[in-house]
Amino acid sequence: MAAPLRAALALGLLAAAQPAPAPGQRRQAELFLEKYGYFRERGTGTHSPAEFSKALRGFQRVTHLPPSGLLDAPTLHQMALPRCGTDDGHGRAAPARRRRSSAQHGGRWPKRQLTYRLVNRPPYLPQHGVRLAVRAAFQLWSNVSSLLFWEAQDGPADIRLTFFHGDHNDGLNNAFDGPGGALAHAFLPRRGEAHFDSAERWSLHSGKGRNLFIVVAHEVGHTLGLQHSPVKSALMSPYYKKLSKDFVLSWDDILAIQSLYGKPSKGSAIQLPGKVFTHFQDWNTDLYSRDRQQRSLSTYYCHSFFDAITSDGDHNLYIFKGSHYWVVSGSGNASEPRALQPRWPGLPAGIDACAWSPGTGKFYFFKDPGAGIPSMSCPRSWDTIHELPQQLGYHP
Repeated sequence: MAAPLRAALALGLLAAAQPAPAPGQRRQAELFLEKYGYFRERGTGTHSPAEFSKALRGFQRVTHLPPSGLLDAPTLHQMALPRCGTDDGHGRAAPARRRRSSAQHGGRWPKRQLTYRLVNRPPYLPQHGVRLAVRAAFQLWSNVSSLLFWEAQDGPADIRLTFFHGDHNDGLNNAFDGPGGALAHAFLPRRGEAHFDSAERWSLHSGKGRNLFIVVAHEVGHTLGLQHSPVKSALMSPYYKKLSKDFVLSWDDILAIQSLYGKPSKGSAIQLPGKVFTHFQDWNTDLYSRDRQQRSLSTYYCHSFFDAITSDGDHNLYIFKGSHYWVVSGSGNASEPRALQPRWPGLPAGIDACAWSPGTGKFYFFKDPGAGIPSMSCPRSWDTIHELPQQLGYHP
């Protein structure tokens, strides 16, 4: 039997075995596909069976379901999962096409240095932890592109992040729907807006509620000009994914942002695993120690989320934050947070920079004694460089 005929028979048998969806289910699916851009035209009322089946196949391809064009149980289940409320760009399946579309429609900022402002936050989450999570989300993108970000604590900003309930004057199609469903949505440049559903239970941890860091990082991608990705492992995939130990950004995310803004101006792109972003609340003390409190009085932050990041000759990444550090192998495996003192006795918390020398095989740490004085320049210039004693150097 010819292969095309076998395929046609299989599809026929599948259709015969599939119970017809209830009228209410079909209408809800139609509204869902319309909201997320799978019909050529919006707001036209009901659609023909052929149009509906074509839209379903587009959705099924993007979500890696068999493209049967049938409203089956797996498709209904997928539609009910929590996701981003931004549309899927008419179900485009090719990453390259998605990126070209972003660029062709003005989906990029004309500058590389952007400000952001957190307008409000969930009242049950600590302000310091939320600001940490937001800062980390922006740094995720600056680590792999030429972009730089600063936080504006008040006044105008290029990108504004706001929590809303229900209808918030973005049109009924963008009204939030309570827990589950659409968690957040954002707008391509240059509107610079990302909105989050206040009805969700947001969390700064990896295992409870909706992880704020991962959702903010996704929505920031939209504000920078990225559309949804059909790559399942991508941060810009439309569906919510829990923070895991794997790299937060996929190859598709990195290629997409670099196609708009280029590679980092200095050094190579830095990929970070999700494991180092799991407990923001535990780091509040590190970030808001006495000298950091003074630094936060500046209108803009010039300090990145982590204190310092460097790599050694074995391509291990060392990430420093407060009084702890992580080691990330080239394959992306991250250690548990380790205390600085056992490894480097006498090293103060909150270093400003670190470098590993291939000539000596040692780490060199830099600390700015004037950290208490706000600075508007970024990156900061060091008033004094402190080189640790030779015995504190690292010998592989």
